[in-house]
Amino acid sequence: MHISSFGSTINPRAIVNAITQHGVHVIHTSKTQLKPFLCRDSACNLADIIAVYKQSEKFYIVGIEIMESDKRVHPKMAVEYLETYGQTCDYFYLTAKKFSQSTLELDMGLFDLTRMKVIKSSEYLSPDTDLRANLMKRIRNNFRVLTNAADDPFQRTIEEF
Repeated sequence: MHISSFGSTINPRAIVNAITQHGVHVIHTSKTQLKPFLCRDSACNLADIIAVYKQSEKFYIVGIEIMESDKRVHPKMAVEYLETYGQTCDYFYLTAKKFSQSTLELDMGLFDLTRMKVIKSSEYLSPDTDLRANLMKRIRNNFRVLTNAADDPFQRTIEEF
């Protein structure tokens, strides 16, 4: 199964539906700008997939980067993506067909594109509250969903009390 073609994500639902660790999938979008500004220092500016999951009345942003090459993903590249997505996303998954042994030992979420399953669950990343809030606001405004989602990951909604 091909997930991307010429830089476009063509089958994100297959990955998003296979990640169930963070609640119920609510919405996802492809090629979303991670930050409210262009950042030339980051590994990427566009997320391959941004998905929102709901668990216990909270919404979590999950960033997913797709590496569909047949080459092994090595730690240097994996860490660059983790640092970039970790600024705006609650969780992050790097997806690939092959990972080096040292990448498998990293403390990050990994998804096997060959078996289409999570091989290592992501831990909470503690994103920058302003950058995460901006991303959540853009998702809410662009897709007219998540009207009851808090911008700040530490903010509580009435339903939580």
